[in-house]
Amino acid sequence: MNLKPLKKNKVVSFLKSYNTKRLSEEKIQVINANNRILSKNIYSKINTPPFNNSAVDGYVIRNLDIKNEQKYKLVRKIKAGGKDRIILKKNQAARIFTGAVMPINSCTVVMQENAFEENGFVKFIKKPKKNVNWRLAGEDVKKNKLLLKRGTLIKAENLSLLASVGLNYVHVYKKISIGFFTSGNELKNPTTKLIGSQINNSNRFAIYSLLKKSGFSVVDLGVLKDSKQKINHSLSEASKKFDILITAGGASVGEEDHIIKVIKEIGKINFWKIAIKPGRPLAFGEIKKKPIFCLPGNPVSVFLLIAMIVKPFLFKLSGTEWKDPKHIPVKINFSMKKKTQRMEWLRVNIETKNSKELIVKRYSKQGSGIISSIVFSDGIIEIPENKSFLKPGDIFKFYSSDILY
Repeated sequence: MNLKPLKKNKVVSFLKSYNTKRLSEEKIQVINANNRILSKNIYSKINTPPFNNSAVDGYVIRNLDIKNEQKYKLVRKIKAGGKDRIILKKNQAARIFTGAVMPINSCTVVMQENAFEENGFVKFIKKPKKNVNWRLAGEDVKKNKLLLKRGTLIKAENLSLLASVGLNYVHVYKKISIGFFTSGNELKNPTTKLIGSQINNSNRFAIYSLLKKSGFSVVDLGVLKDSKQKINHSLSEASKKFDILITAGGASVGEEDHIIKVIKEIGKINFWKIAIKPGRPLAFGEIKKKPIFCLPGNPVSVFLLIAMIVKPFLFKLSGTEWKDPKHIPVKINFSMKKKTQRMEWLRVNIETKNSKELIVKRYSKQGSGIISSIVFSDGIIEIPENKSFLKPGDIFKFYSSDILY
């Protein structure tokens, strides 16, 4: 276990290299595959589109017949969904609709806005351009092409692609099971009638919703009371049923913070305390070879640690690669001092947005217990360990709330 707080790069490096177990697979319908992870490569068995087709509503002609001031005899209509493959003869045209099969010997479609019909013929307002307004078979995806690799996290755009090549089922890794506890005698289910030092258990809702939104299978295991014996029993039993455990609260060094002590007794702690504010008391360990994250109880720490560290690890554990949240560069409009040797995640709001740059201002309340700051800030900037003084114009990584939560 580390003797001094680990820097973020060390934390990420350790978690990326953490040895995960081989995952079992299952076959599911494509319609149910959103947020699942592919366990096999997927190749297309067909071309898409499967045939040459019109990209617009209009009139199809042969390139050979394109001349100035020319009229074309209308011979038929070609609708989407039709099966016939026709051949146009000299100076013939066909009315064609978007998605309909192109005649075998034709590759020019004139948009209907540029044409008019007259006595069984079609005329064009101007000389047509050759080879326009149609789509080639296999233009989108060619047969036998590798579409998606094993380990791909399936999203809506992937589902559409899979359906377009005729797939109804895919092989995916089974979901890992996640169990979580919140910790503390002071925690109560939401109520307006709190007594003494009681507080509403907001972390329960944060953890569940953050993980559920990302497609994970997560179970709320309730509140761990500040009793070493009860914590020992609860964690031991949970480690038999779940692939990974998460706790929130009880990861500090207080007299009633028993979780770290218990894990040391029945498992091991790989690291405890990180050089990041907020989130310093984060711990990671194992019970019966099952990983466990111990988050501090402050709600801002819970949100940010789950978004920046826990979720990327869960994706890795689920069979895909480590996925850091996306970020963009922004400039700040404020000055600030900070301690060196630790990174800071600073909540900010967007002050100016234009085509050239994004400028942010510091959110007024930065306490790790200020839940409203998560709601009313636009995201965070990440300030490196070696940065001790911030000035207007400095550029930092910005993580949007829309991406994080």
